[in-house]
Amino acid sequence: MVDKNTGDKEEKTGITRRKFTLGVILASVAGAFGSLLALLKVLSPEKKGGGGYVSTIKPGDKLVYAKGGKQGDFIKVSSLNIGDAVLAYPAGKASNPANIVQLIKLKESTFKPPTHINLTGDGLVAYSAICTHLGCIVSWVRNQQSPDTSFTECFCHDSIFDPLRGAKVLSGPAPIPLAQIGIKVEGDGTLVFTSGFTGPIGPQV
Repeated sequence: MVDKNTGDKEEKTGITRRKFTLGVILASVAGAFGSLLALLKVLSPEKKGGGGYVSTIKPGDKLVYAKGGKQGDFIKVSSLNIGDAVLAYPAGKASNPANIVQLIKLKESTFKPPTHINLTGDGLVAYSAICTHLGCIVSWVRNQQSPDTSFTECFCHDSIFDPLRGAKVLSGPAPIPLAQIGIKVEGDGTLVFTSGFTGPIGPQV
């Protein structure tokens, strides 16, 4: 004759063991799933989203020289000849590397789409000076005889951009053009920004 109390104990023990076994299985499945997600995150390419570069340029900010003997001085249109280019920052915001731009003086009539003509002024155009490949600062390569065939180049990995056509990529590993930013000449000849950047800045690979 089976003791009723003993039967109850055995039944409870069986239920407890089943719960324990089920818990172990669920924990194992959850652990395996978590490991799979971690592996996929490692294998998936990270989206740069601008490489962390966030500009703080605002319309109305004045342009100043970013380097050289005039560093920090306001840039005046009278100081630039056709074919000239300088690196510039918005006044008071040079501590943010995302704010650096390349300011270029060319003939207004030579600008072609996809350049935003409405963001140019008096033959002046400005682009982010940060290469969209790995973030080096670009340089101006001037053709003395024919300024309208000059170009912007990143000497780190030889990306070349066309300033007359929206700084589109002519060659090299840069994946997208340099973003344009609006400028205009004030009554006193100084320059101010009129917009934000037209696209992402910084490394995009």
